[in-house]
Amino acid sequence: MRGGLALSAVILFAACTGVTGVSPTSETEASPTTPTSASATTPGLTCWTSSPTGDDQGLTFVDVTEASALIDPLIGMHGHAAIWTDVDGDDRADLYVGTFADRPEEIYQQRGALGPSPDRLLVSEENSFAPVDIHPNRYTRTSGGVGADLDDDGDLDLVVSSNIKDEGLEQAPTQVFENQEGTLAAINATGIPSDLGGRSVAVLDFDADGLLDLFVAEDRWTGGSSVLLHNEGELRFRDFTAGAGVPADVHGLGVAVADFDGDSLSDIFVAGSNRLFLSDGPGRFAEADSTVFRWEIFGDEDDVAGASVADVNRDGLLDIAVGHHFNSTVEDGTEVSVRLYLNEGEGVFTDVTEAAGLTPLPTKAPHVELNDFDNDGWPDLLTSASAGDRPALFRHEGLDDGVPRFTAPDGLGDVQYWVGTPSADYDRDGRLDVFLVEWEPAIPSLLLRNETGGGNWLEVSVDPASGYGVGWRVEVFVGPDLIGAREITVTQGYSSGVQPIAHFGLGDSEEIEVVLTPPGADPIDLGSISANQHIRWPNGCG
Repeated sequence: MRGGLALSAVILFAACTGVTGVSPTSETEASPTTPTSASATTPGLTCWTSSPTGDDQGLTFVDVTEASALIDPLIGMHGHAAIWTDVDGDDRADLYVGTFADRPEEIYQQRGALGPSPDRLLVSEENSFAPVDIHPNRYTRTSGGVGADLDDDGDLDLVVSSNIKDEGLEQAPTQVFENQEGTLAAINATGIPSDLGGRSVAVLDFDADGLLDLFVAEDRWTGGSSVLLHNEGELRFRDFTAGAGVPADVHGLGVAVADFDGDSLSDIFVAGSNRLFLSDGPGRFAEADSTVFRWEIFGDEDDVAGASVADVNRDGLLDIAVGHHFNSTVEDGTEVSVRLYLNEGEGVFTDVTEAAGLTPLPTKAPHVELNDFDNDGWPDLLTSASAGDRPALFRHEGLDDGVPRFTAPDGLGDVQYWVGTPSADYDRDGRLDVFLVEWEPAIPSLLLRNETGGGNWLEVSVDPASGYGVGWRVEVFVGPDLIGAREITVTQGYSSGVQPIAHFGLGDSEEIEVVLTPPGADPIDLGSISANQHIRWPNGCG
């Protein structure tokens, strides 16, 4: 032990809060300790199981949009946000879809829509979804959001960010929806600026007080700056941006939070300004040298967009992938790569985009996501650029001299892209499915079910009583070898939220060792765990 344009039937892809049982510390760095142990036979860890099927014949996805009852509820939308969450606490993925509803009415009159639709909450019913009207008259420019337990009561609330602009429609502001026994109710969450030009949202407990705080990225077009909102309890917030040492000139479309420098405190990367802020003790940040994150700009509307975090080279350090929203790609024929930055430790990163084989893309790719979609043990890089009638997914093929190598998908060349493509295992078969957020009202958003064969898997979650484990580090070992490391998060890519679940592909491995590390606390070694199951610490899903 250790411390979418076409609706084809089949699409082929070639190629931190209170913690039970541990003792938090206020020290900046966690002390080396011997982790506590839990036997693989500890009853109650397993939530569900599913055996892999078939052989690996390439990534295979099936369009299940219509079968999942997701066509009609999503007409009349300029889709711009998608949030996978679990509103009713049944351990199945629910879906919130946000839209820009500020255009002229006739633009939305496509596919039977009479005008703009409001955002939609779609609650899972087995393998289909039913719409629930939580705000039938709320029209705004929804640009992102997350599901997180903000009032520390054991269920997932919802934050929906609005990109408020001065002109046009009277727009609803960034909104908190309190989860009240499985239903969402809009509340007046004091302390959130009503004119915030919000984009992506992240949650973190930046001062280690046991309540999850909010970081809302604000774009450069609204003239404001991203804000860090301290959770005061009872769904009240206070702007603590300056008090935490974050400057007032940090704009962005995306944000990622994770412990990048190994001090057991959350750091913040803002995609847009491309600036990294490292924790400088609980409640404070210091800006790191961000020179490596600078991008060449080709036009006035070229913006860096979403960000995703995972260990892509098995060195235990969390790396960063970053997407882009470059108008010059679709207007001027410029080709721009999404980028990959390897973590060298102590807040130092290296750009390995070219060496990793991430070829330039002829369209926007605002969403990126590091996750193992073929369950071979290596996190792939999903983008929201198109590869024919599917999102462009770069498949991880292993390491070359410590640098990950990715294979580009066939079919690149179209200017089609999606705003976001967040993943979730909505059918609980151990494979990550993808929802494609469509901007054009004439074209439906798509749900693609992953039916890729081969590869064992493991999913890890944490009990709601421990804040769903947001910010917890999860490591997976085969013998002495680390084969996966990531943090549990609810923010992914651009304008997207995901469930607080850490997914790992395991390849041929059938037994692994799992270590959980809460922020500022001792590691918890779960010992030997069988593959092909979703486990929840400490008492399963019952």
